[in-house]
Amino acid sequence: MAELKIDFNNCEVEIGKMFDIHDNQNVTITNNIGRQKSSKPKKQAVGNSSTTPQTLKYYRHGNNRLLSEQQKRVNIVFRAWTQWGWIDANARAEDFDAFFVGEPRHCNITWKANTTILTKLMQELINQPYIEKQTRQSAKSLVRLQFGKTDNSDATRLNEDDKQKINLTCIILNTNNPMPEGNGREYETSSDEMISAFFDVYSGKLRITKGI
Repeated sequence: MAELKIDFNNCEVEIGKMFDIHDNQNVTITNNIGRQKSSKPKKQAVGNSSTTPQTLKYYRHGNNRLLSEQQKRVNIVFRAWTQWGWIDANARAEDFDAFFVGEPRHCNITWKANTTILTKLMQELINQPYIEKQTRQSAKSLVRLQFGKTDNSDATRLNEDDKQKINLTCIILNTNNPMPEGNGREYETSSDEMISAFFDVYSGKLRITKGI
């Protein structure tokens, strides 16, 4: 007779050693697997919204004129943060733009300045009336999940220049603040000139550093 083996819990057992089997004798093996208590299927992991990077809800897509102006202002802020060394000089404009759309996503923006500037900047931005409030959004969550940094609210680490630049960012994004005119032609100056123009025009407001 041919040697028969069966696998019991990954251990091979010879049939001949379990029963007194002779050639040409029928052997019946009962499958008892169905009698075992079936284990419940594991629940699939559900995405945790608390770990999904959020973005700022700034853009107003229902108004094309306003949206166009907001996009210009975001572009100026992008150039400003790059010029100030706050973000990686190789950052992509489309990734930066996505940070103001309000949709959960990672924008791949590398923060280069100290984390206190980032933390205070996020605190100021989410409290602006032109940024729509979102559930569970905080400066801490933005700093940690979007930028991969540890938040730091120690305002003593900020100098006056840092404070002015944080305020200037908020001023630039506020569409209630008129855009400075360069040589009598609005929006036609370079980003660097526009940043300097904002500094000059709103220098009085920049000295107001409440909350920073």
